[in-house]
Amino acid sequence: MMNFPELPAWLRAPVPLQPNNFTPLARTPWGGSVIASHYKRDFAAPGTIIGEAWEFSCDPTFPSRLQREPMTLLDAVARWPEAILSPALAKAGATCEILVKLLDAAEPLSLQVHPRDGDQHLQNGECGKPESWLVLKAAPGAGIYLGFSRPVSRAALREALVHGDAAKDLLHFVTVKPGDYFEIEPGVPHAIGGGVTLLEPQRILTGQAGKTYRMWDWGRRYDREGRLDMSGGAARPLHVDESLPLVDPEHQVGESFVATLRREPRVLNLAGGISVREFPANPYYKTALVIVPAGAELNVRIEDGYSAMLMLEGHVEANQVQLGQGQSALVPAVASPLHLVAGERSEIALVAPAGATLNFTSRTSR
Repeated sequence: MMNFPELPAWLRAPVPLQPNNFTPLARTPWGGSVIASHYKRDFAAPGTIIGEAWEFSCDPTFPSRLQREPMTLLDAVARWPEAILSPALAKAGATCEILVKLLDAAEPLSLQVHPRDGDQHLQNGECGKPESWLVLKAAPGAGIYLGFSRPVSRAALREALVHGDAAKDLLHFVTVKPGDYFEIEPGVPHAIGGGVTLLEPQRILTGQAGKTYRMWDWGRRYDREGRLDMSGGAARPLHVDESLPLVDPEHQVGESFVATLRREPRVLNLAGGISVREFPANPYYKTALVIVPAGAELNVRIEDGYSAMLMLEGHVEANQVQLGQGQSALVPAVASPLHLVAGERSEIALVAPAGATLNFTSRTSR
């Protein structure tokens, strides 16, 4: 364990974050009830509509707050960069650029595209937003929209986006199941369909807000509280002219395009019934999904980095810190190795910087 004699003792273990960092209905009017009824059942009233839970965020517009200390995650990283990020990352000038959300859609999201950093239409304080989707739950027949169903010119695409419902026929629908993983790079036109719940890691430059261009919104209109109101409501703003130069509607077509976005995990089966699914890293972060049976013990050594830790199911003791379903935590570099003991079957997501190494070893039960 790294030697930082002046460091608060609580940084040598997972640091719980406040579990109720939920977007308001007006911001995510398409949200469903799965986050409240399942993942956050101890932190939200039954039936609460939640589109997004920002589980790990240094985005200044919607930051995570430490549960037991009066500061944001961004504040903590600024105060103890070497202990949290790792000496190697801090020395290289790195900051905490990982954002992790839970997302639940009862209705389809708008068709969107994310720009690259430096896009000419970005305002001061805005950046691109590379992201990934790990499907957690999917209703029968539910899916996502990626790319286009057939080649189309930009001019014809613009006409379809601006006028009527013709855009729907141009979108390529992909049925999904739990465990599917997709890389949504800048320039990829995408929409999440109703009945899908995702883990969504993203990269956001420190101190900036990730930008989304909305291309089409299914012709919907909403009131000020975010409720559907087709007669008296207002349409959400679109960014058709900003988004069209970013997409390639003549080549981002069909299953051949979707295949370039899919990622398959490396599966580790450890003693005690522990399984680890490690998805390929992109240039910014890597994601692992860990299942630990009741009573099993797991060591996680994080080298040259830190991790976001999300409790999707169950309950664990992690370096003597109790974490239950619906809770998320920062795992500082100085907290490695992380020793997990599962009080019940637990499903855990870890998202770490791309250059970090995650080593998993099982231990015999107590």
